[in-house]
Amino acid sequence: LGVKTIAQFFALGWLESPADIFRLRARRADILALEGWQDKSVDNLLAAVESKRAPDAARLLFGLGIRHVGEVTARDLMKALGDLPALRAAAEAFHAYRMANPQGDEEKASPFKARMDQAAKDMFGVTDQFGATVAHALADFFHEPHNVAVWEDLLGQVTPPRYEVETVASRVAGKTVVFTGKLETMSRDEAKAQAERLGAKAAGSVSAKTDLLVAGPGAGSKMKKAAELGIEVIDEAGWAAIMAEAFGGGA
Repeated sequence: LGVKTIAQFFALGWLESPADIFRLRARRADILALEGWQDKSVDNLLAAVESKRAPDAARLLFGLGIRHVGEVTARDLMKALGDLPALRAAAEAFHAYRMANPQGDEEKASPFKARMDQAAKDMFGVTDQFGATVAHALADFFHEPHNVAVWEDLLGQVTPPRYEVETVASRVAGKTVVFTGKLETMSRDEAKAQAERLGAKAAGSVSAKTDLLVAGPGAGSKMKKAAELGIEVIDEAGWAAIMAEAFGGGA
């Protein structure tokens, strides 16, 4: 649906929730009665809507606009949990945990945060760059009755398949890659997505488990640590070459 069409249908009261898009087929006659719509254009619209009944789970999650759940976080969650019902179960489990285990009178802020961060990692299965901030946002989302109603209504109309990351063979498959410095040809999220497509794991910090450091201008402490650990370091051009090699000349 284009922006203009969405605005028109919303003004008519036909799109009050995301799931209403998939109920438009019941309004075929109403749409056809609108100025500018013909049988073919209406049928094309409805066919396009029907083709989206098995959406990518990570994209659907990202599209819900939940606080702190960006495109990369949505993918990480789906990779760890596999499907959306498991995500909701994890969020509800975290809510139950935080209600049963509030910050104690003698517990300082730092240990409390560490405890909550670890609980988030354990319950959601995401270990890298994930913690209580996102877990709280998800728990809050599923604790709100209106959000739950929208969620259930939407999943009554669509059936996202179990999430699987499609990868290609590459020389970094199975390795851990860290990006540092100012990346000039890609965003940090794009870099992480590229690593995933190559079968690699994108980590946020350099350690003995790191296999490759991709360094942009201004790389500092991570570059120094990589040198100390004897980790291979390449620039963005080197990373682009790995991508081109894996995708036969283009990503």
